Amino acid sequence: MSRADLPKTSPNRTLARFLWIAVIFLAFVGLAVAARRTIVLLEPGALSSPRNPARELDGHFASERALVLTHVLPAMLFMLLGPLQFVRGLRARHPQVHRWSGRIFLAASAFVGATGLRLAYGKTVGGIDEKAAIALFGTLFLISLGKALWHALRREFAQHREWMIRGYAIGLAVATIRPIIGAFFAAAVIRGRSPDPHEFFGAAFWIGFTLQAIAAEIWINYTRPTAAARTRTAKEATGT
Repeated sequence: MSRADLPKTSPNRTLARFLWIAVIFLAFVGLAVAARRTIVLLEPGALSSPRNPARELDGHFASERALVLTHVLPAMLFMLLGPLQFVRGLRARHPQVHRWSGRIFLAASAFVGATGLRLAYGKTVGGIDEKAAIALFGTLFLISLGKALWHALRREFAQHREWMIRGYAIGLAVATIRPIIGAFFAAAVIRGRSPDPHEFFGAAFWIGFTLQAIAAEIWINYTRPTAAARTRTAKEATGT
């Protein structure tokens, strides 16, 4: 057996550790953003300081209170359960926990994706640019997780893993977008201008979603088993 025939299932440990740190950090950011939005919507006076830089955005989302809550509450489950879907030890030692957490994760994801698309059809901060980004990547998000479920039901676990990575990466982009928005805010302040979210929200969404989608494809290709390895695995599974 040549080295080229070996499956790419053991990525560099340092790189894998860095990726896990990045995923957990982004999941924490996404969870914090969703929790803050929930608090503001349920208790409008909780963060209503005149110096609050997000006051205008809080008012924007308050106009769609019920729909936004239907979006952010499942989003918290998405952020919490997402990383668990990729813990190899949990899948191996506790398959029932993996399956049930996966079902809850996919149900929450369906709400997140559907309500996100619905929000995009209303008034958005970034206008048509933000609408287009959400429409494209929101659709890809739902398709990816739908494909992940399809492959899981057919016990095609290699494909299931790849589509789960794509779907989770797109969903996690919501957290990636936040520091990008912060960078736009900071750039405006440095230039001596008053930050106007309407000018850069759309660009921030495009940048965040695109970066996450590219990162997912790079990781999938880096860890994807070779064709020879897949053939051997299939033969072992069928006993041929």
